[in-house]
Amino acid sequence: MSSCMPAIKRVVMHHGRNAPVLRPFPWWAITLASPFIEILRELREMRYLWKTPIRMDNAKLLHALGHEPHTPLDQTIETTLPAIGCLPGERTIPAR
Repeated sequence: MSSCMPAIKRVVMHHGRNAPVLRPFPWWAITLASPFIEILRELREMRYLWKTPIRMDNAKLLHALGHEPHTPLDQTIETTLPAIGCLPGERTIPAR
């Protein structure tokens, strides 16, 4: 499960809402339906991307900036959730 989930729960509860119930992605259902639905077969082939951590080198960023900026995770989520319409506040991303 993502390391962001506890922070999301904290921010949501700080806004007086119930924290979401977190469940793992139902890969078993994807596997079951993949023989009949092509996109699910393709998704199943890409499952390793959800399981394998990806590490990127930020040497070029550090060279350009001189330091790596850090924003606390809770602050990031506190800004993002209202922006995407998940919490009350100003929505900055247009609805589809």
